[in-house]
Amino acid sequence: MREKSILFLKRLRALSSATLATKLLGYARDAALVAVFGGGALTDAYYAAFRILNLFRRTVGEGAVNAGFIPALEKEKAVSSEHGLRFFSAAWTLVFFLSLMLAGLGAFFRKELVELTSYGFTVRPEQFMLTASVTAILMPHLIFVNASALFQAALNAAGRFFLPALAPAAFSITIIGYLLFINRPGPAEIPDNLKILGLAGAATLSGLIQVLILLPMLKREGYNLSFSNPFKNPATARSLLLAAPAAAAMAQDQIAFFINTIYASFLEPGSITAIYNAARIIQFPISLFAAAAAAVTLPELSRHSALNRSEEFSAVLDGAFKTSALIIIPAALGLMALSLPICSTLFEHGRFTHEQSRLTAGVLFYLSLGLAGFGVNKLAASACYGAGNVKTPVKIVVLQTLLNAALCFPLMRSMGAKGLALATALSSLAASALFIRALRKNSSFSPGRPVFYFKVLGASALMCAFCLITARAMASFHPALTVAAAVPGGIAVYFAALKALKLEERRLITGGLF
Repeated sequence: MREKSILFLKRLRALSSATLATKLLGYARDAALVAVFGGGALTDAYYAAFRILNLFRRTVGEGAVNAGFIPALEKEKAVSSEHGLRFFSAAWTLVFFLSLMLAGLGAFFRKELVELTSYGFTVRPEQFMLTASVTAILMPHLIFVNASALFQAALNAAGRFFLPALAPAAFSITIIGYLLFINRPGPAEIPDNLKILGLAGAATLSGLIQVLILLPMLKREGYNLSFSNPFKNPATARSLLLAAPAAAAMAQDQIAFFINTIYASFLEPGSITAIYNAARIIQFPISLFAAAAAAVTLPELSRHSALNRSEEFSAVLDGAFKTSALIIIPAALGLMALSLPICSTLFEHGRFTHEQSRLTAGVLFYLSLGLAGFGVNKLAASACYGAGNVKTPVKIVVLQTLLNAALCFPLMRSMGAKGLALATALSSLAASALFIRALRKNSSFSPGRPVFYFKVLGASALMCAFCLITARAMASFHPALTVAAAVPGGIAVYFAALKALKLEERRLITGGLF
């Protein structure tokens, strides 16, 4: 068991370190984007279109792959490697042609999609048409990122995590390169609308680059891109039945932010951009630990479930929850304490104003309230799929979506974009409570000793107090200096508190160094 724990941590660190590099590049990309275009109507148009793409990507691509492909691939590989290769070929055929069809339909019905998802833009015809054009240009990107999601899942199942997780950095690098190119001194000024359309083209190109990066690794594992009839493969049919209803559950956070975008289209310009940027910050600790832990544990949970190893299943999941909690809980409190300095440091450059930083910080503060819920939901949904339980996550996410939609309207009227963030946070926490209840009821899993979580919360509260005091004391300094002082100092306070509380599980993060 100790060797398995060490292997889990090794894989988690590999995936987390690659995710860290990708996320840091992502923040540089987002900061450069708003510096060039500002935080108003232009970026709202781009991000509204990108939300449409993201929803398709998370459901048809990453969501369907995580829900159905990895558990089914593990079962086929257990029979023989030949079975695994045939299953991959069938799944690749299905993902490719389904993505191709959706991309074509999305481009053709671009105006209808924008009207459905950003109806508030209809009173601003120029912004509406720009969003529709950006949507059409982004649609081919769907084919590439869905193929990449399949390739990454196959490589994860083979125990390869670092390089596959690093490949999405191609998106940020391509966008940054494009922004540097259009922002260089030149004899003629390109209209902003054309720059935004070019930005969408660069995003699509980055998807192709990501596929080309992953292909050599895929071939080294013995996979190829030959097509086969997916409906003649019984395993593909089973995984399709598993993935179809569960895909939306894996995209629960994207669905919530998608609902936010619909409501935000009726608010002041810049609201959609604020929600997008705040959500990107929230996704950092989620992707770095909760989503990474879910990706690492899913193949192992699927194997334990297939072999009816309930104790091993529970032990793996308990370790994933504790590892995530050690980061997610302090991250939530830290983001709430430093929301404005962080947003100002990351985004307040070029055409992005201080008022737009304040709007983004307000959204970030309320989204942070639900950060623990986002993390729990990622892990719990992954555990359910690993156990072959599809119905429970779907039911919970449907309830979460309905609650979010119901809360958005009254909270938006009273709080604007911040109210939309609060609605998302509350619905996420409600869903996490339902997920924990379902795991305790339907499996042998138990969240472990409550004292562990109380100690983590206590240490996080001390860290939060330090960050608040530091932010207040350095209010007259540049926000970047506040962040530079508060973040490492807060981390030191947090781990010192964990050590004083004799929480040995801290070594899951420190690797035994502290």
